[in-house]
This record gives sequence, structure tokens and C-alpha cells, in this order.
Amino acid sequence: MERLTGLASKTLFLMAFLMCTFTSCEKDPGNEPGSDLGQLEFNFSSDDLQESLKSTVDGDSTENGDFAYYKLLISVVDEDGVVVLDKEAVSLYKFWDGFISEKVELKEGTYTLTEFMIINSNGEVVFATPKEGSPLAYLVEKPLPVNFIIEASDVTGLRIEVIPVGDHPPEDFGYVNFGIGIVRPLAFFTAAYINHPLIMAPSRFIEANLDVYDPEGKYYEFKLEAKVNELVIKGLRGNYIFLLKTDDYEKKFMFSYRELKMSSEDNPLLLPIGDNSGIYEMEFMASPDTTMDAMITDLNGNENFGDHPMFSASFKSEPILTVMRTTRSLMYYDIRRYLPKSATIKKVQLTLTVTGDIYTMQQQNTDMLPMYTGVFKQIVEEWKEEGVTWNNQPETTDANKVIIYYNPWIDFNKRTYDITRLFVPVDKANYPNYGFMFTHYPENISGGIEFGSSDAKNRDDRPVFKVYYTLPL
Repeated sequence: MERLTGLASKTLFLMAFLMCTFTSCEKDPGNEPGSDLGQLEFNFSSDDLQESLKSTVDGDSTENGDFAYYKLLISVVDEDGVVVLDKEAVSLYKFWDGFISEKVELKEGTYTLTEFMIINSNGEVVFATPKEGSPLAYLVEKPLPVNFIIEASDVTGLRIEVIPVGDHPPEDFGYVNFGIGIVRPLAFFTAAYINHPLIMAPSRFIEANLDVYDPEGKYYEFKLEAKVNELVIKGLRGNYIFLLKTDDYEKKFMFSYRELKMSSEDNPLLLPIGDNSGIYEMEFMASPDTTMDAMITDLNGNENFGDHPMFSASFKSEPILTVMRTTRSLMYYDIRRYLPKSATIKKVQLTLTVTGDIYTMQQQNTDMLPMYTGVFKQIVEEWKEEGVTWNNQPETTDANKVIIYYNPWIDFNKRTYDITRLFVPVDKANYPNYGFMFTHYPENISGGIEFGSSDAKNRDDRPVFKVYYTLPL
């Protein structure tokens, strides 16, 4: 009982104290003599309830005092147990210093009120009356169900105690769910386009079919035009699954509620689709088991950093020693091991994630050299992850090198670079390939960047290779 007493003492539970009696009001002149219809009306005079509604509505009432932003939701059965009102929405009106409901017309007879809730403009239940036997039933003098009588040509006034819902689940009130059927539409913008793997940018919009599955599993079908399309679905918190289809292609995407809501005609959700050109794609994520990578530094010339979480290259001052430190990194991923033997590589992309610092280049004249640059050089000599150091680093070649640019004011944390020439050499010299070395460029100017390596604890920070290839016909 201590738990119940403590709960009852909390001021969160606002109550509208009401009589569970039925008062017969004056005859309604709107009912014709001999009619078997009467009316039901709810009214609230609790100061606490009024203040709560007033503060939430915040003056958004209409000229006639109709607080359209709040409604009652009631369910009623007749004496035979037949449902006559199922979550019926009833408007609330301000009347002097209290609130009164819209009148509900019922035939003469005995009825039972089984559900009683107050909802706001978002369709959220903000007050409810608990049912008998529910965990919160002890807080009201008369929990549901409540019986009442409708007399012909009379208005029956009924008052019920309600409790703020707050963080309580429907089960605390004895409801399976609050069952509000108000839908909040979500508009978003999207377009399908041909994504030729040898072209970095989208080439053109196309027509396609789009199936959308919302977080509740509801299914929507759309026909996308060859342009930016505005679509409307039910707005729910969670992730949406998109299935994009043409006659001979399917691809799945996943977007969050926020991503959909943030889309616009100028910034739509772009859905790439293959062009059926016979080019295949495969994606590989670097991991400690599949990838050799290591960092080396001139300040620890004989020390091995094979399990370093950073794939970095820099030339910067060392605060403790007040000297300059140079770091380089090496990586080897045997892509061909995972491709069909007859595959011909057409393009290789490497996506890296910035996980550390980006260092400002300190130079007097930046007109001749781009800021924040690095270079990937092909390694032409064998090396071991657990043994490589600055003092025994393998040989590299400048042939087929890839210069990269990284600008912290333009680029995002995810950086994708075209490194095809490291796998499909432009220079046809017969160099052996043992991966590539990442160096700051140029190394005599302060600067650098730190990416996640295959040993990064967060899997999403690890390097990702995407390979485009063809197969013989």
C-alpha cells in the first residue's frame, strides 16, 4: 500500500472531481413532442483541469469559445452490451469559468460509459478515466464502467474523474491501447536516377515503381515520374523501407522519419538504380581479419603500430617534445581474392571516415599548393602488419599515385576517393602491388588528417572498398 499512497500523493495527477450522479436538466425545445431521443452532456468545473487545458491551449480558442484543439473521446454500450458509440469524438466548449461538452444524442434507455479520454490536437490522449481493476483505478472514486440513463427530451449531465496520462502506458488505465485513429501525414521529396558506376554524379532521372513500408508495416505503392516527386504517407517515428523497382532491377533503401521530413524539392532523397550495362558492384569493409594496415612514425622509428585505430598521415608538432612528428600509414586489401577470376575491374572507390583531427596547413603561400592534401602511393615491396616500422618501411612508387584533397569546411566525415589507378595502373610498368602507403603531401608543411583504420573499435569508422567490374559475355 505504500506504493499506492505515494502515487496518490503526486501532484501530477490532476483530477476533475465529478458527480457520478445523473441530473435531469430542463427540456430541450429542439426535441419534438413524442420523440424517444434524449441528450448526454459532460461538464468540467475543476480548477486544476481548467488551468491545465487553458495553459496547453494557450488562447487558441475560436470566437465562440470552442476549444477545437481538445476533444472528448467516449465509448458507450447499451443495456444489451451493443456498442452504440465507439471512441466518438465530442467537442469541448468554454462556458464561463468551466468547460462543457457538445451534446450527444441517444435514444431513451440505460447505457454504460466504457471509455472516457481527452485528446489534444495531435491526437494524443492527455487525460483518461481508469477502468475498474486497473493499476490506477484506486485514484478515482468511481472508475469505469459507469451506468447512466437517458430520458426522452431531457439532457443528462454526467461528470467523471480523469487523470493526466503523462508517461503512463494504456495498461495502467485498463486499456489495451488508447486507439486514437488520428493520422499525421508526412510529405517528402524523392527521385530515382540512373547511376552509372563509372560516373560519380547522377546522370538523369527515370520513371520507376516505389513501394514504401512504414514502421508499422503499412504498405504504400507509388509510380515515380522522371523528376523530383512529392509523396505523402503516414508520419510515424522510426525507419521506413523503400523498395525501388523497374522491369529488371530492384533495390532497397532505409530512411528515418527525420530524413524524410528534412527532404525538400531542392534536396530530395535520391534513389540510384543500375543501368543494366553489365557492370557489377561489390562492397568490402576492412576488418582486422581481412586487412593489413599499420601506422609508422619517425619519432618511434623502431616501434610497430600494427593495431593502431587510426589510418593517418601528418606532419605536425609534438607538444611534449616540441619537435615535429611525421606519420604515415600502410594498407593492403586483396580485392581480387573476393572477385570472380574472370572479373575485369573498372573502378575502385575507397570511403574513409574522419575519426581524429584535421590539422591546419601552416604555409605562407597557398596559391601554388591545395590545402589539406595527401597521397596514396603504390607499395612495391612485401611488408608485414606486425613488423613494419618507420626504419624498415617498404618501397613505394610515384607511378599511379592518387592525390587526395580534404577540406574540413567542404567535406563531410565520410570521404570517398577514386583509387582505381592503384588497381588498374595507368602506367603499364610491371610493378608488384602490395597495397598503398598514405602520406601527407607535401610532408615538409604542417598538416594532416586521421581516418579510422581496420582496427577502429566502431565498425562504421572502418575503411570501405567499393569495386565495379565486368564479366565476360
